[in-house]
Amino acid sequence: MRSNGKGKIIGIIFAVIIAVAIIKYLGLLIIAGGLGYWGYKKYQNAKKENRKSKLAIVLFSLAGVFFLAFIGNLTNVKQQELANKAPDVPAKVEQTSVVPTTPKSEQTSNIVSTSASNEKADSEQPKRIPITLIAGTDGDTFKASVQGKEEKIRLLLVDTPESVKQGTPVQPFAKEASAFTLKQLKQGNLSLELDVSERDKYGRLLGYVWVGDKMLNEMLIEKGYARVAYINPPNVKYVDQFREIQTIAQKSGTGIWSIENYAQEDGFNQKATAKTESKSNDSSVKESKPKVVTPKKEVVQTYSEPRESSSNVYYKNCSAVRAAGADPIYEGEPGYSRKLDRDGDGVGCER
Repeated sequence: MRSNGKGKIIGIIFAVIIAVAIIKYLGLLIIAGGLGYWGYKKYQNAKKENRKSKLAIVLFSLAGVFFLAFIGNLTNVKQQELANKAPDVPAKVEQTSVVPTTPKSEQTSNIVSTSASNEKADSEQPKRIPITLIAGTDGDTFKASVQGKEEKIRLLLVDTPESVKQGTPVQPFAKEASAFTLKQLKQGNLSLELDVSERDKYGRLLGYVWVGDKMLNEMLIEKGYARVAYINPPNVKYVDQFREIQTIAQKSGTGIWSIENYAQEDGFNQKATAKTESKSNDSSVKESKPKVVTPKKEVVQTYSEPRESSSNVYYKNCSAVRAAGADPIYEGEPGYSRKLDRDGDGVGCER
């Protein structure tokens, strides 16, 4: 009986081994479950007979072995699947390690090209020359120190009404334009941007004047103190931009555009000026006939720091202004008052 029992156990073991060889995946788990169930039955039978069952112990052990084999096999399968899914990883690593010089060379070339483009962009940036105000002349002309040399500067592509031109009466908005230009220039932080041709036939420097980050030429057009004019190639860098701003000023009737037919393509129409002033007389405005001034060859509005910094300046009359050398005195300057500016044009004590 004992030999037959051992033979049965050996037979079961060989059967299990064959089953393991044939079944790879869930078969191991099924075998483990079957062995466990068989061992449980043997254990229950032995318990009823009040004895121990060695076969139950063997079956439980085999069930545990097959269960562990199932877990190990499942782990190996997952690792193989991961390995099969990622066969290209070594190739990618090899590419990264083999081709480091090519990306570096490309990166270097990109850096070189970027720096080259930056240099090109810098070269295309407008070059501005720092300048210092010496004296104002009129709306579109003034004197300044440029690289240590006194120069007369003419604003490009703009024309303001005449206030100091010999043989020409003071035109409407001429004094306002002059006062505006001088006020902006007094702020300092000035620079001059040249175009292609640097000088005109009078030897004046031609350019675009910047007050900080704002262009004076552009501001004059925007305020209606100047028209776009003297468009002489090759100095036409900002002409399209200026024309767009002028169109807006024309539509809003700002400054010189508030007088009908005053600003023309070839200059400022004096007849339109006379007509406008006669309308003012009809509207009960107490105003004398257009005052014809015989200007000096050039009227210079001297720039002086002490006048600007003084805050408690008072002039009893124009004689006191002239004695102080402060004439003409502009609205906003220290000492200016309405009693010094009888015609109310913003400029007092005119000679």
